[in-house]
This record gives sequence, structure tokens and C-alpha cells, in this order.
Amino acid sequence: MNATAAMIGFFGIVIAMLCAVGAAYYSERKPEMADDDLKYLEDVAREHEQGITDNRKRLLWLIHMIENNYTFSGAQTARLNRVRLMLRETKAPTDEKTASTE
Repeated sequence: MNATAAMIGFFGIVIAMLCAVGAAYYSERKPEMADDDLKYLEDVAREHEQGITDNRKRLLWLIHMIENNYTFSGAQTARLNRVRLMLRETKAPTDEKTASTE
């Protein structure tokens, strides 16, 4: 085997390793959260707070998805915390079976 073929092979392996490391790095990064997504969450929370619809399950699911899929700034964290606080303060709907037995 000559030196040229060995050098081509060596650089090919190094480039492949760099591409693999770069792909792993960029696939693990979370995108920043768009304000539209947070605005939708706040709208759903407002509907729940005003008693228009019971969105407790949807809010819990949205908060879970946002925390797992996005990174957010300090202001966005404060907005998300307000939604969490509102969700804690609103009472869960009572079950009809539980209410009728009491």
C-alpha cells in the first residue's frame, strides 16, 4: 500500500468521525422556544382559568412537551411559571361519583 492511499484513508476516517460527532451534537441540542408556542399555552391556560373549558390534561401535557423539547429564556420561564401557578391554584373538577356519595 502506498503512502497516498494511506493518507486518503486516514483523512477519510477523520472526516467521518468529525461528521458523526457533529451530528450527535446538533441532534441533542434543543431549539429555543418560539413566542407563538408560549402564547398558545397561555391562551389555553386563560380558557381554563376563566372556566370556559377544562384544559387541565392538555395544559399538563403541553407543559411537559415544552420542558422536554425546548430551551427558554428567563422571561419565557417566568411566563411558564405563571401558567404552572395558575394550574395549581385552580381546583381540579370534582368527580360526580365522589360528590354524590358525600
